[in-house]
Amino acid sequence: MIKNSFKFIILIILVIITNACSSNSKSFWGFKPHFSTGTYIHSYAIIEDGKVNRMGIPKKDIDKMDSIINNKYGIQFIDDDRIYALKGSGKNYRIKFYNDFKMTVNGKEYIMSKEKIRYSAYDYDLELPVKITNTNYNEYILDIGEIEIIDTDGKIIRPKTKIPPILFKKTINRTYVNDITGSDYDVYYRGWAEDYPKDPSTLKKMYNSIEEMQKSFEESKKNK
Repeated sequence: MIKNSFKFIILIILVIITNACSSNSKSFWGFKPHFSTGTYIHSYAIIEDGKVNRMGIPKKDIDKMDSIINNKYGIQFIDDDRIYALKGSGKNYRIKFYNDFKMTVNGKEYIMSKEKIRYSAYDYDLELPVKITNTNYNEYILDIGEIEIIDTDGKIIRPKTKIPPILFKKTINRTYVNDITGSDYDVYYRGWAEDYPKDPSTLKKMYNSIEEMQKSFEESKKNK
């Protein structure tokens, strides 16, 4: 009797799963494809002699300036939350800050004491006075002054260097998530917030994440 009841329960579960998969595989376990919109921060340019220097990078490229700053000064930012100096193999160098931070938002300057920059297990937390992701502002300038990059044993990796003020801008990433894992999605927008349309429904699909990965994989094989 118990065995028959157990078999019946298993059968019911299998029927439910089969029905869910056959009727709409993308709605499995209650998941439904949906649009997702995220707001982020990327470096846009450096400020030299009071002028914005984009270094000739096309505006549509929102990643290149981050790479240039990393290559030239050895530092990377995670949105407006963290800053770190990558060492490799999952480890980071230490950063010595010599000056208070100066942040300019909409023409107003804010000072953040360097003592407020807290070191966590891997990087430094930035408690900026204004988080523009929570405002209608699309940009800010951050001047972190002079820094020195040091290894954990005290060895100087990069000597004391003045980092030019950096212009950061808000970016928006709008995707249509196709599966429950979030790995299969269609990109509808990935760019600067200032260019984001007031009506997102006017956006058209740019590319699919899976197709883009396959394309990159094929190109990497050709280059070997």
